[in-house]
Amino acid sequence: MGNKTGKIFSILREAKHLTLREVTANEFSLAQESKFERGETSLTIDKFLLLLQNTQLSLDEFQDFYDNYSLSEDYTFHDELREAHLIKNLNQIKKWLHYWKEKSEKNSDKKYFKLNYIVSKVSLASTAGGNPTKDDIDVLMSYLDLVEQWGRYEIWVFSVCQHYLDDNMLDYYDTEIFDKSSYYKNVHQNQQMVIRTMLNLADTWLNRKKLEKALVCLNRVKTIGIPIEFFEEAITLRYLEGHYLHLLEDPKGKLMMQDCAKDIEKYGYTQAAQELYEEIYDLGEL
Repeated sequence: MGNKTGKIFSILREAKHLTLREVTANEFSLAQESKFERGETSLTIDKFLLLLQNTQLSLDEFQDFYDNYSLSEDYTFHDELREAHLIKNLNQIKKWLHYWKEKSEKNSDKKYFKLNYIVSKVSLASTAGGNPTKDDIDVLMSYLDLVEQWGRYEIWVFSVCQHYLDDNMLDYYDTEIFDKSSYYKNVHQNQQMVIRTMLNLADTWLNRKKLEKALVCLNRVKTIGIPIEFFEEAITLRYLEGHYLHLLEDPKGKLMMQDCAKDIEKYGYTQAAQELYEEIYDLGEL
């Protein structure tokens, strides 16, 4: 664990005005720590965790800073794929699809290259208004079933393909996602991803007119609690609650949905607001 990791740790240490001696706490040599920060050598995971503890940094905080600072390939891929799906940028998704296809063909032993390629295929089909192949969905589901403890990557994979699961599979996974990502409560970004995934599940159930199942997902989100900084998730929850009421033939439902679209538009998300207005119009009258 060296190179870029050490250099980024150096930035964080200096930002906290801590010395090399303070972060090593006499557990290992100052020379070793200095070489690590210059990217000249690596540390064992035990020593690196000690550094984080002595710097009062959680591993998740360091990972977030690392991703944002270095714009790692996976971070950029996930971020750009989500953005491309939202604005229906097929060319951007195709760029990633070709990239991962080539990587997986050259490195067939690295399963994540193949998984990223398949996720790109699913995202392209979804964004274009089509359906992915059953084989592609089966590969992703088989991978998820084998992972006992879901992390950020697994939650992301599920969020991309969950719309294409049948009711029985969807019912199974909307419970499993809590069991398999149980540490989301302590990891801020994972918490956000779990909330987004549960909201997507609620949306899918509402579109399938499965109101009881949608309500379970909405209540799970409320149980988790949406932090004040999760603006998008808070608006989405309120919008879906409005959709739920509308399907119950409550006139307040559509008004809630319209208010959410106005809020989104007010904050400058014009295209997203327009899509909500169109969705509300298509609901018609019950």
